[in-house]
Amino acid sequence: MPAEIPSHSAAPPEALEVARFVTDMAAQLEALALAARLDLLAYFLSMAKTEGDLFVRSNAQADGSRVEYRDAGPVNPETP
Repeated sequence: MPAEIPSHSAAPPEALEVARFVTDMAAQLEALALAARLDLLAYFLSMAKTEGDLFVRSNAQADGSRVEYRDAGPVNPETP
């Protein structure tokens, strides 16, 4: 009998928890990078934050969980 393939439609709760944490930390680090005028670093941290938020939103909706992460919205790297 073949092994059952797990569904890839929803991430395990541990992955969602880690993704929420990483997303929050990326947002905080992005703010620090912006304050120090490290524009390229801030950009990459923004991308990490966006990717984490997307992962949480898509996987939390797939398994019926509530999304508790607050979206900080877009960040303008030109702002000091």
